[in-house]
Amino acid sequence: MIVCGYNNTTKNLNAKFIDHSFDEESENFIWGNPEDPETLKKAGIDKEDILIAATDDDKRNIYITLLARNLNPFINIGVILKRKENVEKAYKAGANNVLLESEIIGREILNSFLNPRAAELINMVMFSDTVNMYAIQLPRMYVGHRLRDTDIRERVGNVVAIKRGEKIIKNPGPKTLLKKGDVLIFFKK
Repeated sequence: MIVCGYNNTTKNLNAKFIDHSFDEESENFIWGNPEDPETLKKAGIDKEDILIAATDDDKRNIYITLLARNLNPFINIGVILKRKENVEKAYKAGANNVLLESEIIGREILNSFLNPRAAELINMVMFSDTVNMYAIQLPRMYVGHRLRDTDIRERVGNVVAIKRGEKIIKNPGPKTLLKKGDVLIFFKK
């Protein structure tokens, strides 16, 4: 995962960062301008699955999205914006997901108070160097089968949720019938 912009919103992510603020480069910190195609190439945009545009400037994030989509048409792009009126522009530039910074903070606060155990799990995954959360499109060979009748657990890990259209099925049981278009969400070390 590449994150363009190192700030309070992104600093705890387990990722490869691109920013001007680093004193020196390392494997996870690349000094440079994320609006420069050469910097994105140096970060390995052609091999990465995810890019998050999260600088402190909405216009820069939208430009980075457009550039990243051009350099890797298959990358999943998330954009963090400050202003609601820029959401549609980010989607038009090629973003897969757009979040407002204020919503991220608000959700985190609400989750921490309403469900401290869930917040603890999210923190463990988000800030862990060993546990990662993945989402994959259900392969065709599993459509129409129950979760228990597949080898998904052996192949990818425990499925903790299934995204089906706009609905999220939390903690799917072994009898859950898998359908075309399902997205499996799981943790893996």
